Amino acid sequence: MLLRQRQVATLVAISLATGVPIILLAHTAAAPYTQLASSTLACVAAVLCSLAARRAIGLARGGWGLIAAGLATWGLGNFYWSYNELIAHAEVLFPSWADLGYLLFPVLAAAGLFLISGWTTVGSRLTVLLDGLIAGCALFAIAWAVTLRSVWEAGADSAFAFVVSLAYPVSDIVLVTMAVLIAARTRRGGRGVGLLLIIGLAGLATSDTMFALDTSAGTYYTGQPTDAGFFLCFAAFGAAGWAAARQPMVFDETGVMNRLQIMLPYVPFGLAAAVAVGQVPAGVTSDAAVAVPMLAGLVLILLRQLSTLLHNSALTRRLRHQAYHDPLTGLGNRALFNERLDQALSSGRPAAIVYLDLDDFKMINDSLGHDAGDIVLRTVGDRLAACSTAEDTVARLGGDEFAVLTGRVDGLEAQAERLLYALREPFEVGSRMVRVSASVGIAVAAGPEGTRPEDLRKNVDLAMYAAKGQGKNTYAMFELSMRQGFDREMMWRAELGQALADRSLHLAYQPIVGLAGHRVVGVEALARWDHPGLGPVAPEVFIPVAERAALIGELGMFMLRRACAEFAAWPGARDAYLSVNVSPLQMLDPEFTAMVVATLAEAGLRPQQLVLEVTENALADESEVIGTLAQLRATGVRIAIDDFGTGYASLRYLHLFPADIVKIDRTYVQDIARDPAAVRIVGTLWQLFGAIGLTAVAEGIEDPAQAAMLLELGCPFGQGFLYGYPAPLGSLTSLVVDPVSV
Repeated sequence: MLLRQRQVATLVAISLATGVPIILLAHTAAAPYTQLASSTLACVAAVLCSLAARRAIGLARGGWGLIAAGLATWGLGNFYWSYNELIAHAEVLFPSWADLGYLLFPVLAAAGLFLISGWTTVGSRLTVLLDGLIAGCALFAIAWAVTLRSVWEAGADSAFAFVVSLAYPVSDIVLVTMAVLIAARTRRGGRGVGLLLIIGLAGLATSDTMFALDTSAGTYYTGQPTDAGFFLCFAAFGAAGWAAARQPMVFDETGVMNRLQIMLPYVPFGLAAAVAVGQVPAGVTSDAAVAVPMLAGLVLILLRQLSTLLHNSALTRRLRHQAYHDPLTGLGNRALFNERLDQALSSGRPAAIVYLDLDDFKMINDSLGHDAGDIVLRTVGDRLAACSTAEDTVARLGGDEFAVLTGRVDGLEAQAERLLYALREPFEVGSRMVRVSASVGIAVAAGPEGTRPEDLRKNVDLAMYAAKGQGKNTYAMFELSMRQGFDREMMWRAELGQALADRSLHLAYQPIVGLAGHRVVGVEALARWDHPGLGPVAPEVFIPVAERAALIGELGMFMLRRACAEFAAWPGARDAYLSVNVSPLQMLDPEFTAMVVATLAEAGLRPQQLVLEVTENALADESEVIGTLAQLRATGVRIAIDDFGTGYASLRYLHLFPADIVKIDRTYVQDIARDPAAVRIVGTLWQLFGAIGLTAVAEGIEDPAQAAMLLELGCPFGQGFLYGYPAPLGSLTSLVVDPVSV
């Protein structure tokens, strides 16, 4: 929960308001009793800071705990003072046990602020030490010129008493300096806690300084107006603890300094110089107590400049390493790889890229978790680095993609084999043994005439996809034919996208008939594309392009809407059904079922009039696709398994698949009139389908002998060129189809 500016302003106002009653009660009989209130307030603040400690993590927990302990010691010390003054009516000596409790607070609070700050590196500790010393010297010089000189000149009962008197303002100077340094490093939106700490310590410093002056002069009395600073301090610390419990302080990265942090130590030093110079006209000369801190401050400023230069140099190297290296594997990243590639090609040196993409890495992430996936990626990176030389650039380009930039353009196939062999060795991930493989693409720069970096990256990418197409766990060298194939793919994608935009695709329909009486029982809608320049484009060409280009959803819905609209206007629609092919990729869309239902309603068709055909490859996904098919069947739409016998189907899948119709692939039908084995297979399939309640449709019937044999085996329905070629729906004018000669 963010601490809003209005909330911060409210907390500041409450803190300031706590000092008002002390000022009003000064010089009254109730003034001495205000000490009890300040003790109680310090203890309440300790409780609130303890709450912040419970909510904090890391070193900040101990930091808030030390601040809470310091507040408690102050409160106990003040209770001791109040007891002697108000109950025992005994003179409270100075110094006393109360001063021990008072002075423990700045010591513990300083240690707590240091832990909260997150200064963990040597460089950051040195920087904050120098900043604190510079500011401390300057503030001491100012305090000496304004107040402490008076304490010195007034003297004290003993040297120890004088040291204790000075300890109050000096320790407060340290605390204020640390609080300002912390607030400067706090990120925007979380600076309210730092502001409250600064306000509280400013109030404490003011009251401690006046306490030291009045004690030295013998004029201090309990409950005087300057004690309001104590109330302000503990109210602000309590508010800071309350706020930190709700929104922990978040700091800028160690070593990254903003403008405020850079200028911070110089501002108090400039003020100190101005105060020292301003006292000269008044006849006050600077003594050693001012000159020594100012001279020490100058030396410290020079050391800080040197430290900043050294630290910035180291920080620059670290940031450059982070910018050019992958944090998970420690390998170079895409930026470093591209920079080295540009350098190699611009210099004309021989260069080649070996590009690896892990096979089925998503399965590892999904089954073993992302932590296991990270272990796999680190191990792969280590093995690639071990197989490469110091002159090679090994990089993780992102995800599960790695690349090696090498100048050794000879023997690249052998290098690819070594990489694949190194990856095949199993390694342990938790309690599991994991094996990985990769598809590797190799591309070599064209020669001294140069190759553009983007062209070489594209070439090696094509080679890697060619390796995946060869069955994975292998490598492929780039060939010009790959680029030609890529260019052809891009052309088809662009042309298909334009055809969809222009609605220039159309549908043809092939009848599905009852084999016994040749009656039309359904029609299958088939997408057709007549390219204006290339002529008819086969579905075997543009359907896979649509799937690879993520256009299959648009193409599929175009087919479904147009098919439903044309079928609804066809005279034979009352006694037949419409069959439309859908891709498994379409059914990954969670809105697919709703879109089908809306399309049927728009066309005025009943769900029972629609059959959606899905290739049996969809059986490989037992979750999303099958779940969508079950939803569709629940609406009344029927499902058909298309091209049965060519893909992933098995008896185990078949009884689980939510289907109504099975379409037997043409390969089972072609030899049925001549091959007895084919007859036995088809006959067995009919029995199986009947046993589990599926209707069979035979595809690819081309001659009467095939039809007669299928009918004899008990197959009720079929389609093929024997009964009609795909044609416009309007050409199917009869409900009975006569076989045609082919």
